[in-house]
Amino acid sequence: MLALRTSLKRSLVKTYLAGSSELTRHLLRERSGLRDFRRVVIVAALSRNDGIASGARLQFEAMRQLGIDVELLDATPALRNPIFRLPHRAGSAYIFHSGAPQTAGLIGSVLPHAANAYRIAYWAWELPDPPPGWAGCDRNVSEIWTPSLFSRNSLSKLTETPLEVVPHHLSPSRPRARRQDQPFTVLAMADSRSSLSRKNPEGALRAFHKAFGHSPAARLVLKLGGRADDWQALESAAGPLLKAGNVQIVRGYLDEQAMTNLYRSSDVLLSMHRAEGFGLPMLEAMAHGIPVVATGWSGNLEFMNVANSHLVPYKLIPVSDSSNIYSDSVWAEPDLQEAVRCLRQLAISPSYYARFAEAAHRHVQDAVPSLPFALPNRPLQ
Repeated sequence: MLALRTSLKRSLVKTYLAGSSELTRHLLRERSGLRDFRRVVIVAALSRNDGIASGARLQFEAMRQLGIDVELLDATPALRNPIFRLPHRAGSAYIFHSGAPQTAGLIGSVLPHAANAYRIAYWAWELPDPPPGWAGCDRNVSEIWTPSLFSRNSLSKLTETPLEVVPHHLSPSRPRARRQDQPFTVLAMADSRSSLSRKNPEGALRAFHKAFGHSPAARLVLKLGGRADDWQALESAAGPLLKAGNVQIVRGYLDEQAMTNLYRSSDVLLSMHRAEGFGLPMLEAMAHGIPVVATGWSGNLEFMNVANSHLVPYKLIPVSDSSNIYSDSVWAEPDLQEAVRCLRQLAISPSYYARFAEAAHRHVQDAVPSLPFALPNRPLQ
């Protein structure tokens, strides 16, 4: 019965999105503006508080710091209401952060202003093969931005629309200092809306347990987002590990300050992901001076390397996703034993830990915003 409801819901959503796309196309009547960035409007479903919304907020802040006239709009209601409109001052360029099928709905939310403006879709994809359902979603935009070369290579198989790599940019935080009087704290995160199979929190649990067992000198903080029903598979597969005395589970949405506190109470970020379009939590950890142990494949290689992070070896396997979000491609299966070795080495050697903490923070500190257009009186970066 659950599978039937899920299938019916997806069918209804697909039909709604197709209708929204046709409506937006009709209203645009193939109009567009010149590639003009004098005033930029960034549009996203901010109230969903997911990685897409975080990316939109980061882009807004980076552009604002560069002196661009930029506005950020929350178009969450447009995902369910094709006639929803956002009052705003018109932009010369609009950037729509979303999954490809939702792009038309976001464009509709800023009509009629966006009809005669330059329109850009900001998409990310996590597998080396693009989803067939995204075909044709680029017809209402003139350009696509994406956060990593990995994602660009995938999307280039789907579209001939110009593609630009525009990574997320973070301002560094004050580097944290490891506290020797506290348990060695490993942070792992997963959101069921992004597929637990892809995020692989079970792999993080098993790596932590194999590295430290039930030792009170170490602690795993597992941040879980999404619906509680979606976590049942994880509980069935790794229930005893979740109930270990040195494992803490944090559920639900955390605001910016709470997330900052979570990062700053952690010594390492562990990501045993099978695929990432970018991997923003890893960059956020690095911005706090936290070493990252992560699968050495996919979008996180846009900012991670062997000098600033621990890249876990992997083998590519066919995608098998319990959430049925991803299919018909390959993704990584990270080497559990190598992740264990990295965690132990960081835990036992203060000098080794400090080297990677400093390198991670320095990478974020030295990075500059990358934009595929020139600012007034400034060279293209």
